[in-house]
Amino acid sequence: MSDLLGWFFDGLILFGGFLALLLSIGEFPADKRDRFQVFLALTLASIGCMQLSSALVLNQNSGQDLALKFWNLPLLYLPPAFAFLTIRSLSEDDFEFRPKHFLFFLPTLFSFAAAIYFRSSGEYLRYPWNSQLNFDLAFFGINFLYLGAAIYSLSFVIPIFKAFLKIEEPRAKFLFGIFCLDSFLVSVLGILGLIVHPIFLKLSLAVISLAVSLIYYIRRKYFEFPEALRSDLIKAKYARTRLKGLDMDPVLENLDRLFYADKIHRREDLTLTELAKELSLTSHQLSELLNNRLGKGYFSFINQHRIEDAKELLIGTDKTVLEIAMTVGFNNRSSFNEAFLRITQKTPISFRKMYKTL
Repeated sequence: MSDLLGWFFDGLILFGGFLALLLSIGEFPADKRDRFQVFLALTLASIGCMQLSSALVLNQNSGQDLALKFWNLPLLYLPPAFAFLTIRSLSEDDFEFRPKHFLFFLPTLFSFAAAIYFRSSGEYLRYPWNSQLNFDLAFFGINFLYLGAAIYSLSFVIPIFKAFLKIEEPRAKFLFGIFCLDSFLVSVLGILGLIVHPIFLKLSLAVISLAVSLIYYIRRKYFEFPEALRSDLIKAKYARTRLKGLDMDPVLENLDRLFYADKIHRREDLTLTELAKELSLTSHQLSELLNNRLGKGYFSFINQHRIEDAKELLIGTDKTVLEIAMTVGFNNRSSFNEAFLRITQKTPISFRKMYKTL
């Protein structure tokens, strides 16, 4: 019975690993300026690599291979850091990866350096009977770093929980609450697995597989789920308004002019900061205006106008899809198709065919 349960967990862990890697490929955006999509893809890729590597480490046939355990260590520190940056990019329209964010990856670099050091220290990693003292030291180092990974992961649960408290939309709150609970359980079970029994490590990885399955369901079922989360998080961020004292009517009129008359969205390199300058606002004020007053994040707002512009060109001209994509502000066809499908639930070609046949 215990063997059957072990095989079940092994299968679930491997399933979660492969699913996460497949999801990461689908999530990686053609437009690298979409920071949320980029970090979500990197989070899923790091989870997939961690799951597959951990499945090997927890296999009973490799239990004495300390080298394998050391190489697995850096992968344990990556997902929490990427997940935190994903949430930051989701709650900030103008989020940029800055040098200070490299601090989140120092534990990964440290554990990677430790793996290289112990790997170069001799064959005792694979054949512990050659030097019992060396083996004991390596074994202690592994347990210490594994426990550090579990605690490191637990430290990121706090900001994730704070983000959960800011969400108001019921469906988004429920699903994000499950994700928050998963994050907590993974960390706690990981710690128990190191202190009490290794079975808890497998439980921890199984919970991650369930979380990945939940992400797969959400991304396929609810296209606008990230936008619902972003809207609530940014509303909470701007609970103390930065628009107080500003006459919004002229600003909104100017915004309409820029998009409908000047078609500023056709500028491929248009940023939140540049658009804010056109409106004589700060980037924070514009972000609050878009999210709290218009109900859309910056990228969603820009892409909405680009797609509406593209729809007119698809119907009224014979330009190719690539020409239209470049005209309305996209830098490649892939990002255009991705945004068009997300907003209209149709591809540009099927949309054109539908209207050409009417």
